[in-house]
Amino acid sequence: MTDTQSGPVHICLVSDTSLPNLNPALADIADNGFFPPKRVLLLCDNRHLDQARYLKETLVGHGLVVDIHTIDDGIDPVDMSYLIGQISVVFETLSPEEKRSTVLNASGGGKALSLAAVSVFMRNHLPAFLVDARNDRIVWLNGEVGNTVDIPDNALLEDVLSGNGFKVVAPKPIRHALDKRQMLLGRKMADNVKKFSSVIGAFNGYMSRAKENEGYYRAGPVSHKLMKNPDFEQMVDYFCETGLVEWKKKHLVFRGLEAARFLRGGWFELFGYGVVNQLKRDWAEQNYPVQIGDIACGLNIESPTGSRNEIDIAFLCNNRLYLVECKTGYFNPRSHPSGPSSTMLYKLDWLKDLGAPASKTAIFSYRSLPDHDLERARQMNIDVVAGAPDIMNLRTFLENWIEVPAAS
Repeated sequence: MTDTQSGPVHICLVSDTSLPNLNPALADIADNGFFPPKRVLLLCDNRHLDQARYLKETLVGHGLVVDIHTIDDGIDPVDMSYLIGQISVVFETLSPEEKRSTVLNASGGGKALSLAAVSVFMRNHLPAFLVDARNDRIVWLNGEVGNTVDIPDNALLEDVLSGNGFKVVAPKPIRHALDKRQMLLGRKMADNVKKFSSVIGAFNGYMSRAKENEGYYRAGPVSHKLMKNPDFEQMVDYFCETGLVEWKKKHLVFRGLEAARFLRGGWFELFGYGVVNQLKRDWAEQNYPVQIGDIACGLNIESPTGSRNEIDIAFLCNNRLYLVECKTGYFNPRSHPSGPSSTMLYKLDWLKDLGAPASKTAIFSYRSLPDHDLERARQMNIDVVAGAPDIMNLRTFLENWIEVPAAS
């Protein structure tokens, strides 16, 4: 028998997404003795056994004792008494002390399994709850415990991903300590997106050719035409204000490879991260109906099948996983629909499965996307923020994109 610890027990029903079980199991709710649990029992059918194993590994990483029990729900027609019997057997594995502090999370599983589990708990005069995923709250199924309760967003992105079988691999995700000069660069670039979008490609191309030469990290001289372009000149002045690049005669000299990479597109990723982070702070101060949880950049992930990809920006809010791809590159409207931009779209479509039905995805592009890519993104339910005036109004997009609880 598994060793147990004194304390509350959660019995959870496993389904396609881990969040409704994960967040309550990690929640520390004041004046409520059922959170956080010390032990979790995961009930699943054979189809969701892998999902249960992923969730167990995640919860064990937080110091919880976790057991998996498979329930046969493949009966046709459904024999409720048979399901109730199986759940009762699991319930009887608990000690008398544990039974007094056990609560059912009935959010997952099929309808029949959920009804059977609730029946067992009602017969034993024990509490049960559902997770209202849209409103990110616990709804009690009996009147003994109290009213609805907001769920604290204690889960990290790593927890949510591992709970769905995806590993975060090296290098580690970045949770930025935001540099004011670099954030100011993003704001200035966003405010001038209409005129800078026509010259940023030349700047990116210049940086892509830069290399170490005689103690400096630079490429060949900037062309006379660009040197005389007022938009290019103003944009480079903004980049120089970061201290990461400077003029040396007709050459742009960067403070090493990492500086060049940041100026080639990292600044835009940081800008998007910063807008989300500022929204998080503002909503916390305003006691807004939803609160943004963990945010990170550069999550390198590996799927259960071994495929790897990187997420530019990811964050958690209101029981949902939000995924963003950031681009400053140029997408030729005459290019074939299966060209470079389609790779970005299919990547996001693949990443959408990370949160099962709970994830939302978007592209932040400094420059406009071709019509055929916009149409494909629409078909894939991928939202797009691209070019002017979209990038100037990125915060407004986020305020509308992030789902807010319905008025009660």
